[in-house]
Amino acid sequence: MNTFNLAPLILILPVIGLLLNGLFGRRFVEANPANGERLTGWLASLMTIGAFLVSLSLFLSLLAHGFEPIIVPLFNWIDIPSADFLVNWAMQVDTLSVTMMLVVTGVGSLIHIYAIGYMHGDPDFSRFFTYLNLFIFFMLILVSGSSYLVMFVGWEGVGLCSYLLISFWWARLDKNGVPANANAGRKAMIMNRIGDFGVILAMILLFWTFGTLDYQAVFSGAVEMFEANHMVAFGGLSVPLPTVLTAVTALFLLGVTGKSAQIPLYTWLPDAMAGPTPVSALIHAATMVTAGVYLLVRSNVLYEIVRTSGATILGLISTPNLVAWVGALTAFFAALIAFSQNDIKKVLAYSTVSQLGFMVAAAGSGAYVAAMFHLVTHAFFKALLFLGSGSVIHGMEHGHHHLAHAGHGATHTDDDGFDPQDMRYMGGLRRRMPTTFIVYLIGSLALAGIIPLAGFWSKDEILLHDQTYATPIFIVLAIAALGTAFYVARQLIMVFFGKPRHAAAEHAAESPALMTTPLVVLAGLTVFGGLLNLPYLTRAMAEANHNHPAGIFLMLESWLEHSLASFELAEEGILALPRTPVYLSLLVAGISTALAVGGLLLGYLVYRGRPRTSSEPDRLARTPIWWWSVLPLNSLYMKGFVPLFNRFSVWLADKVDWAFWHDFVHDRVIRDIFVTGAEFSANVLDAQGVDGVVNGAGKTTQRLARGLRLTQTGYARTYALAVLLGAVGLLVYFLFMAG
Repeated sequence: MNTFNLAPLILILPVIGLLLNGLFGRRFVEANPANGERLTGWLASLMTIGAFLVSLSLFLSLLAHGFEPIIVPLFNWIDIPSADFLVNWAMQVDTLSVTMMLVVTGVGSLIHIYAIGYMHGDPDFSRFFTYLNLFIFFMLILVSGSSYLVMFVGWEGVGLCSYLLISFWWARLDKNGVPANANAGRKAMIMNRIGDFGVILAMILLFWTFGTLDYQAVFSGAVEMFEANHMVAFGGLSVPLPTVLTAVTALFLLGVTGKSAQIPLYTWLPDAMAGPTPVSALIHAATMVTAGVYLLVRSNVLYEIVRTSGATILGLISTPNLVAWVGALTAFFAALIAFSQNDIKKVLAYSTVSQLGFMVAAAGSGAYVAAMFHLVTHAFFKALLFLGSGSVIHGMEHGHHHLAHAGHGATHTDDDGFDPQDMRYMGGLRRRMPTTFIVYLIGSLALAGIIPLAGFWSKDEILLHDQTYATPIFIVLAIAALGTAFYVARQLIMVFFGKPRHAAAEHAAESPALMTTPLVVLAGLTVFGGLLNLPYLTRAMAEANHNHPAGIFLMLESWLEHSLASFELAEEGILALPRTPVYLSLLVAGISTALAVGGLLLGYLVYRGRPRTSSEPDRLARTPIWWWSVLPLNSLYMKGFVPLFNRFSVWLADKVDWAFWHDFVHDRVIRDIFVTGAEFSANVLDAQGVDGVVNGAGKTTQRLARGLRLTQTGYARTYALAVLLGAVGLLVYFLFMAG
């Protein structure tokens, strides 16, 4: 089976959807809202489903052809013959890219279908699905490109789509009259640009060093130069290759902190929850925010060369270790901050930041398969939780709408302070929304790491790797896992248990089947997702099947190792890659399970029967752990960094941009010099020079004409005399001069 020639269809199909919806979708919806919504929503969904089917065919083709990577050229992108410079736009079909394609299109298809029900009645229904297809298009460019340059086109494209989708309800104002959606979109755009600057600088260094940005050429060239102890020349300066790659990988980390919401650029992700819930699920849980993890895993050879060489940043820490610590600390602090959130989506947002920290820490520790394993399982259960939260919000809004139109008094109108996303107004929803409760419970337990759900297996693999190679990282991540289980219990109790704390919760209704069906599918993936990389259950099984995975065990590892060149290079002794144990460690699994169960139990003990009313203070409001969870990165950030940044921004705007660049450079230097030159040209060169010459020639001609005119008297005797004088003159000339 060979379907590699179909690879371009994964890009073409979303483009068809976005063009048709962008050009004709609004007309269809306005002409017939019910049929128009079905047409535009299912058109976008079917294009994404089609891309998923193509991705599945690529998966089968790789299986049939020995997992060999295939480059599918599309066209010559940048061609400068005089400089012998050519950049091809090509797709790299390998096990890593196909894994990402399947996640993006598979989870994306379910979210598209869910959004048809969720966005029902929105006046910009077709525009929303146009943006969704545009996002799928750019995300597939990001994961399928054969070079860093093509990848960066998708990288920037998903950043644009993030802005468009977060700001989708741009005209909405919050209770304080602030355009929260528009501000959140701008914040996401600006903070991602900071990280993107690092990726651009890294690509410049790579191109200077290797003369190309193609993955295969860069990685093979890096290995050859590393083995030969090659020096990289920067003008008159020669630098060892590991030093250059240290700079490259550190700059990549900056990009990762922006796109994957890590310290210090993580704060845009919680604010991004202002966008529609399908956006939160698609972009900020399952796909876009994992782009940074994909970049780390794709660049595994570069990071492992730095690790093997021992190169460090200022003699302090290597970039792989820096990546691991950034991820671990992000996982820890974000889990603590989630304790203090009352918005159901913001709890999940900080949870996403924390789980991304697990993935980044795994990649930095060399556990690239574990990072991808958690990326896949997290896409399942976090998409389930975000869509489940959307179902909860939808049910609460239904209940509030019922109250507002059933004559229950002014206390239940839109000005009573009610917020359908605030968990303090919920409670007891398991009875009103049983399907949503069951699937949400499955996703929550997977997030907490309860065996045998998918989250247990992927998180346990990360913890096992760090327990083996990086004990301090393991300790930090273990504490983060405990915090995760605690805020999961808190959220479950506040949303689904106890008594309703608002009349809207008493009248909440289950979401329609169009919304709950994708939840059930995602719940199934969450239950069985751990089979994707099930470890050997004993050390003896692992030793008996050394390097020969059997049956359902280690499927993802045996699949991804064909794209992770550092695996083969480690076997050859070129790189020192720390390999993750492939068996189930009862010690680590026991610790992980104990932390998960302990966190859930602690959350139950703290929040059992609480809060009783929507205005009751949180149980942790007066405890030191509350302030610890809030101050380090929330209050300190908002009261420390943000004011300083604002003052710096004002100084840049007022002094550097306006006073210096605008007033001085533009007005005094550029404008005044230009005006002075223009006035000199007009008043001197033109008026006195050009005009003087032209006018002087005209006046001279006029004087000559007036002199000649005097000879024309009109008398015959005058003309006869002139003829006579002329004849005499000719005669004298010939007699005396010519001879």
